[in-house]
Amino acid sequence: MPNNILDNLNPEQLEAVTTTEGPVLILAGAGSGKTKALTHRIAYLIEEKKVNPENILAVTFTNKASQEMISRINKLLSATDYLLSTKLPWMGTFHSVCVKILRREILPLGYTRSFSIYDSEESLSAVKHAMDALDIDKKQYNPKSIRNFISGAKNEMISASAYLKYGRGYFGEVVQKVYTAYEKELKNANALDFDDLLLKVVELFERYPEILARYQDLFRYILIDEYQDTNHTQYRLVNLLAGKYQNLFVIGDDAQSIYSFRGANFKNILDFEKDYPKAKVIKMEQNYRSTQNILAAAQHVIEKNTQRSDKTLWTKNEEGMLTTVFEAKNELEEIEFILLEIESLLRSRSLNDFVILYRTNAQSRVLEEVFLQHKIPYRLIGALRFYERREVKDILAYLKLIANEKDKVSLKRIINVPTRGIGAKSVKEMNLENPKIKNFFAMIEGFRAQQTKLKIVELIDLIISETGYKNYILDGTEEGESRWENIEELKSVATKSEDLEQFLESVALASDIDALDRDAEAVTMMTLHNAKGLEYPIVFIVGLEEGLMPHANSLLDPSDLEEERRLCYVGMTRARERLYLTYTQCRLLYGGLQYNQPSRFINEIPGYLVDRV
Repeated sequence: MPNNILDNLNPEQLEAVTTTEGPVLILAGAGSGKTKALTHRIAYLIEEKKVNPENILAVTFTNKASQEMISRINKLLSATDYLLSTKLPWMGTFHSVCVKILRREILPLGYTRSFSIYDSEESLSAVKHAMDALDIDKKQYNPKSIRNFISGAKNEMISASAYLKYGRGYFGEVVQKVYTAYEKELKNANALDFDDLLLKVVELFERYPEILARYQDLFRYILIDEYQDTNHTQYRLVNLLAGKYQNLFVIGDDAQSIYSFRGANFKNILDFEKDYPKAKVIKMEQNYRSTQNILAAAQHVIEKNTQRSDKTLWTKNEEGMLTTVFEAKNELEEIEFILLEIESLLRSRSLNDFVILYRTNAQSRVLEEVFLQHKIPYRLIGALRFYERREVKDILAYLKLIANEKDKVSLKRIINVPTRGIGAKSVKEMNLENPKIKNFFAMIEGFRAQQTKLKIVELIDLIISETGYKNYILDGTEEGESRWENIEELKSVATKSEDLEQFLESVALASDIDALDRDAEAVTMMTLHNAKGLEYPIVFIVGLEEGLMPHANSLLDPSDLEEERRLCYVGMTRARERLYLTYTQCRLLYGGLQYNQPSRFINEIPGYLVDRV
């Protein structure tokens, strides 16, 4: 066996790689070499244990991760006669692996192998068709909300027929009816939605034991990455596949479970030993990423959680600098401080070394504005630039049409937003005798008459009220709430301009700047959720205030609050060398001034680990 497969592994990694038989749970702390353990284990199975690669199933969090792992495994095997060219392990996300199985096996469920996979927009259309068939008013019952309830039910493996046991009240009855009709819509179209890709495989395995047995024999060695992020369907699928040989290797970190809103249940990893009493448990606690002081600060935050595994990260890295905590008067002073720190460090740094993390997308608006003013390149990850977001552009289109009646682009954008029954044909003909079109222009003229009498914020409020835009955006989903936060953040911007023309000009200058080259040097900005799995030399976490981080929605539920603490921990452990935590005494957010206390997470870090500026 080539030395490079087992070289450079610490004792815990070595044990994780070489313990090949039976159930194995790896509690891998942040920065502890999780991917290294996974790739070396697969290479070891192939080279030392002579396992056929096709008998290995490796489930990763992203398809990109699986591609990178194949590349790394090939490098490990490059000193041997074996390369992963003709035979490959089954690698990919749960969904990609399940599609592969369904293309082979779906016939007994009454679908053909050429089934379509509906994306979220297509599944929403199917929900709407189902509601039309049932004569359910889409204004009274929001189709997106119903679709989200159906998706949530599917993630918990609750069928349409069983839904009434879980759905509450009359709305639950409506969802159950739509759910049933929606399933018929999908079946008639020979289509599956995203949730079905997992559910149908579980259904196949439970209804047809001979098919399950075939795949149990095929997948003799199963490896699951990010096990703390599995939902109930994924958990059930894994246990079915591992039922015969039980060579199940799961790796993850309950302290980094931050996706409960997607149905993930971190208790799957905490309960692994209950499911597999003979499981070997290995803790990978040596961190290779962060300095000692950063690690210690993060550890003091996460250890306040009651529902967690017992592990303590440590590192041989240098002690490093203390965590910097900065109290600003307001959000502008907060950003000025960040800019000064970046400027002072740039003598020996690249802009790519810096990341700014925040709890909500709405917080990026003021960051983007100040960076544009100072001509500092930035890249925004996981979200559109603030002024390119749909809901922001909708409100701006109303304002532009009020300011300039000849602005046809803005007119076409919002003449039927929110929906007012003006179809594409009517827009094209633009018949001013059409009552609906006439009413629309009368409404715009009403806004125009109020333009000089109202402040811009008041004008925006009038538009939202008269058009029903708030109900249109707040559709019962988390996305809807995020969009509404962005509109309220737009109102914050509007408070700084004296008149509409000045406001629209300032917005145009901010939004018309060409998109920056992502390969060029730039400071990265993203939400804490998007930072999972990444690392940077220098990390700023902004807005650490009660009600923002932890988020106001989490303050009444202990389990939600613990997830917020895990989210903070994820952010802190992205930092390799320097960590900054900032908060403000007063913040302009969501259209009003907020006076919040410093986040409890800051107060949970002992004073000797903090440098307060």
